[in-house]
Amino acid sequence: MTPDHKRLAAAAMAAVVSLCAAITMSAQGFVAPGTTKKGAGAKTWLAERAKLPPYAAPRMADGKPDLQGRWGGSSSGDDIEETEQVDPTTPPWESYVSNPADGKIPYQPWALAERNKHRAGLARGIAGETGERLYTDPQTYCLKSVPRYAQRGFELIQTPGYVTQMLVWGHYHRRVPLDNRSRPGADAKFWMGVPRGRWDGDTLVVDVTLFTADTWFDRAGNFHSPGLHVVERYTRTGRDHMQYEATIEDAKVFTRPWKIRMPVYRRQEPNAQLLEYECYAYAREGPDADAK
Repeated sequence: MTPDHKRLAAAAMAAVVSLCAAITMSAQGFVAPGTTKKGAGAKTWLAERAKLPPYAAPRMADGKPDLQGRWGGSSSGDDIEETEQVDPTTPPWESYVSNPADGKIPYQPWALAERNKHRAGLARGIAGETGERLYTDPQTYCLKSVPRYAQRGFELIQTPGYVTQMLVWGHYHRRVPLDNRSRPGADAKFWMGVPRGRWDGDTLVVDVTLFTADTWFDRAGNFHSPGLHVVERYTRTGRDHMQYEATIEDAKVFTRPWKIRMPVYRRQEPNAQLLEYECYAYAREGPDADAK
């Protein structure tokens, strides 16, 4: 690598680290009321990625890209579309929807009305709500979903024939076979679907079907049917960052397929570990306890 390339790579890395740090701090910290600056979403990430130099990922013994490590999420999980500030821990945010270009989920008319009904009945104390609690985020009851799990990060482990993800939530893990084996029958439904993986060049592709309809994409009522089909793509974009992309299809709910994109970044702390995030289903006090 020439000195010019080294300087370009260093500058690009600094930009991505700064972007990811800003995302993390905004998503997890406290933000003053009335904040107007939007946190970084798909639009900002794609602009930053366009500045990055080409990257060749290190290889595993089988020649496949090495995606292993502890990767931190970049989404707060509150609303995958663009949102205004909800509370001190939910700042204004760009949409994570990269396609369509307007950042909006392409709902069918009936489904958009249903999503809006969810939002009106969440009783979070924000504009447009009825004040009556009629719905609650299914994740309140420890029901993790795809692609939402990526918001909190994961540890990725590669072994012959499998990719395994250890999630920072309720002791969840995913074991993704890479041999294109058959799936259960269509009547079988799972909270996180049934994944099957393959390699597309340097990108890990995970095709997920057989979902239950009982999860949301975020806390804001964005939903799907049992016909949900998600294709995830993991691509190393540098030593310590990786792009996560998901293409989402559901002909019963959406007018067309749509995509989300975000960076995930390698944990930098010395001796970083994936700490357990306990989730106590149906044992909560507070506003979610009386949800119907």
